[in-house]
Amino acid sequence: MSENLNSSRNKKRKKPFYKRKRLWLGLLLLMLIGGVAGGIFAENYTRKYRERAESYDLDRINDLEIPSLMLDRNGKEIGRIFVQNRSVIPIDKVPQNFIDALCAGEDSRFFQHGGVDYMGVIRAGWLNYKGSTQGASTITQQLARNAYGLKAEAKKRHESTIQRKLVEAFLSMRIEKRYSKRQILEFYLNRIYFGSGFYGIRSASLGYFGKEPMELGTEECASMVTLIKNPTDRSPLNNPDKNRAGRNYVLGRMEDEGFISKQEMFRLQALPLKVNSHPLQRSTSHLYELIAKNVAEALGEDALESGGFKIHTTILAEAQEAAEKSLRETLAKAEQNPGYTRQKYGDYDSDSNKPPSYLQGAVLMVDHETGEVLAHVGGRDYAQAPYDFIEMGKRPLGTAFFPFLYAAGLSSGRTPATMVEDTELDNRSVMIGGLEGIPGEFGMEVQSPVYERRPITVRQAFEDSKIAATIRFGNDVGLQNIVDAGVAFGFPMQKAELLPRLCVGWEPVSMKQAVRAISTFARAGKAGPSKLVYIDRVEDPDGKVIYRRPRTAVSEPQIIDDATAWQIHSMMAGSLDHGSSSGALNGLIEKPFEGAGKGGTTHDFSDTWFLGYNKRVTCGVWTGFLQGGDSIYPGAFSRDLAMPIWQATMNAAAPSFSGGKFLPPTSTVSLQICSVSGQRATQFCQQLEEDPAAGTMHTRSTAITEFFRKGTENIPFCTIHSGVIDQAISPETALNHMPALDVVPIRPKEPILIGDDPYHTDVPSFTPTSATSGLIRHRTNVLDSFDIDGETEEIHLKRPPRLHIIPD
Repeated sequence: MSENLNSSRNKKRKKPFYKRKRLWLGLLLLMLIGGVAGGIFAENYTRKYRERAESYDLDRINDLEIPSLMLDRNGKEIGRIFVQNRSVIPIDKVPQNFIDALCAGEDSRFFQHGGVDYMGVIRAGWLNYKGSTQGASTITQQLARNAYGLKAEAKKRHESTIQRKLVEAFLSMRIEKRYSKRQILEFYLNRIYFGSGFYGIRSASLGYFGKEPMELGTEECASMVTLIKNPTDRSPLNNPDKNRAGRNYVLGRMEDEGFISKQEMFRLQALPLKVNSHPLQRSTSHLYELIAKNVAEALGEDALESGGFKIHTTILAEAQEAAEKSLRETLAKAEQNPGYTRQKYGDYDSDSNKPPSYLQGAVLMVDHETGEVLAHVGGRDYAQAPYDFIEMGKRPLGTAFFPFLYAAGLSSGRTPATMVEDTELDNRSVMIGGLEGIPGEFGMEVQSPVYERRPITVRQAFEDSKIAATIRFGNDVGLQNIVDAGVAFGFPMQKAELLPRLCVGWEPVSMKQAVRAISTFARAGKAGPSKLVYIDRVEDPDGKVIYRRPRTAVSEPQIIDDATAWQIHSMMAGSLDHGSSSGALNGLIEKPFEGAGKGGTTHDFSDTWFLGYNKRVTCGVWTGFLQGGDSIYPGAFSRDLAMPIWQATMNAAAPSFSGGKFLPPTSTVSLQICSVSGQRATQFCQQLEEDPAAGTMHTRSTAITEFFRKGTENIPFCTIHSGVIDQAISPETALNHMPALDVVPIRPKEPILIGDDPYHTDVPSFTPTSATSGLIRHRTNVLDSFDIDGETEEIHLKRPPRLHIIPD
C-alpha cells in the first residue's frame, strides 16, 4: 500500500514540460535551423537589391540636378533650364538649432545609427499596428531616395514599397560608410524640396522668412522642418495654419529629445507665424522662362523636374545673340547722351529691393509664314527686371503707326499720288502735349525739319514721316475709319477717343500686335500669324520624342487688299531708301534688300520703334521706359535707337532667312507721275537744282513710277510744269512753273484728251529713265516731213559770229 502511494507521489513530482531540457534544446535547434534557413532565404531574396545598391555611383550623390538643354533650330545649345530654384551652402552655414529640429522631427537617432534605424523600424511597426501612421526612413535613406530617384525607378520596375525600401536601406549603409554625418546633412539640406518652388535650405529660408539660414529662429527652423513631410500642404505661404500646427509638433519633439526646455517649448509654440518672402531670383532670361512655361503648358508643370531633356526650339541662335548684344550696346550708348537724365544701368543697386527705372528695350523676330519665333528679347536684364515687355508690355507706336493709317486711306480710294497740304499745324488740332504752338515734325527723324508749305503727295508725306500732312490726311480719311482699320490690324483701339492724336500713334499696343500687323504688308494683305511658336519638339533623356508641335495650317484673315498692301510696302521701301529711315539699307548685308520697314518716334521722345521685314521674317524693336512718361532724351529718334538693333538682328538672320522678291500684284498698274504735282508726268516735268560742290545748276526730272489700284490710274497730266488748267492752281502759277519757251503756250480747255489721239499727245514725250533728256519725237500716222526712213533729219546751222557791243 505504501509502495503504491510513493509511486503516485513520484509521478506528481515530475517536472513540467516547459522545464524539460530536451524541449528547449529542440526549440533552440529548431530556431537555429530556421535562422539559417531564413538567412539563406534573406540572402537569396535580397541579393539583387544589395547588388543594385552597389551599382550606384556615390561620387554623384551631390549631383543636384541634370539640366535640360535648350537647343536652337539648328541644334546649337542656347541655354540650360534648371527647374529647381536652389542655392547650395556648406553645412557650416546651417545653424545648430535647425539640425536639432531636423533630428527631432525626422530622425532622432541620426547620429547613432549606421544608415538604418532598426529601433525606429520596430517602433514604426508597432505604432502602425496600433493605427497610427509612422514612417521609419532615416535622413540617410531619404537622401539615397532623392539623390538616385529610387521612387521613380521602383515605379518603372513595378516594384513594391518594401522592395524599394530594401534598396534604400542597403544604399544608405553604403553612404554612411563613405561619408561623415555632417557631409550627409549637407547633401540632404541642399537637395530636399521645401515647397513653393524652393529647393534647399537657403532658397527656402529666403523664400519664406527673408533670412539667411544662420539668422533663423528656432520656431522658424521648426516651421521649415515640418515642410519635409508634406511640402505643398504645409507651406506657410499657402496654408499658415497647417504650418503652425506642424511647427508646434516639431517643437514638442525637440522638448522630448532634450534640445529645448518645456518652458522654451511653450514660449515658442505661442509665437505667431511671421512670413517675409524674399525669394532668390534665378539668373536666367526672358526667353528661357518663356520656353520653360511653354514646356509646362504642353507637358505639365513637373515635366522637366527630373532633368536631362532636350528642348528643340525655333530660335535662331545667331539672331538671338545679335539682338541681345546690339540691345545692350545701343542702350548703353543712349545713356551717354548729354540729354539723358534717368537712372543708368550701371548705377542700379540690385540690393535696394526697388525695381530698376533705367532705359529698356525688346526685340521680337518671327517667321511670318509659320509663326516660328527666331529671336525673343523681353528686356535688358532678366535678373534685375523679370518683366517681359513682349509678353506683358504696351506702349504707343508713335509714327510707326503711319503704315496702318495710310492703309486705311488707300483702301478707301485714295492713291499714293493724292495731294495733302504740308504747312504748320496748331497743337490744338493734334491734341498731344501742350495746347499752343506747333507740334513739330518729330516723325521726320531730323533735328531741324522743314515744311514744304505747299501740297505734297501722300507718298512724300509718308516717306518723310510728315506730322502735319499726315494729320490732315487722317482727318480727311476719318478718325472712325482709322480706328476701324487699327482694330482690323489687331490693335486694341475699340475704345480709343476720336481725337487727331490717333494719327500720330497715341494708342498703346504690344510688341506681338505690332509685329503681326506690320507683317500684313509682307503677306499681300493677309494678317500675320496669330499664334507664335517657340518649341518644335522635346526629347526625353533616352532620345524619345515626347512632344512635337502640331503643324496644322492656320488660315489668317485678309485685312486689306493686295493692291493697298503693295502700295504701303512700296512707300515703306522708299522711306528706307531716301525718307525718314534713310541709311537703314546701308547697314544691311542683304543686297539688294527687297523688304521694307518703318521707324517710329512718339511726340515726347519717350518711345522709339522699328518695324520691318524681308520676304521671310518680320522683326520689331522697341526702346523706352517700362514706367513711361519721360523722354529718353530730347531728339531721341528711332533711327538712332531702335533701327541699329533691327539692322543687327536682320543681318544675323540673313544667311538663313533672306532672298525672295516682292512683286506688284496684278491688281495694280504702274504709271509715271510728277512727284511735285502728283499728276501724270510729261516731258516738261523738270526742275532746276543746284550742285553745291560744283557750283552749277542742272535740271532734274520730277517723274517717278507710282502704283495705282486698277481703276484709279486715270489722272490728268501735270498742271504745274505743263500749263494744264487745274481748279486748284491758277493759270498764272502754272505758266510761271513752265520751262522757258519761245512761243506763247495754248491753254487747253480740259485736263484730259477726249476722243482719238492721232498725234500721241497722251504719251509723255519725256523719258525719265533715258540717258538723254529733252524732246523725243515719235512716229505718227500723218505726214511728217522731218521723218525720213525712221530717222530724224538734222539741220546744220553755221555758228554765229562773236557779238560785239559798240558803246554810243
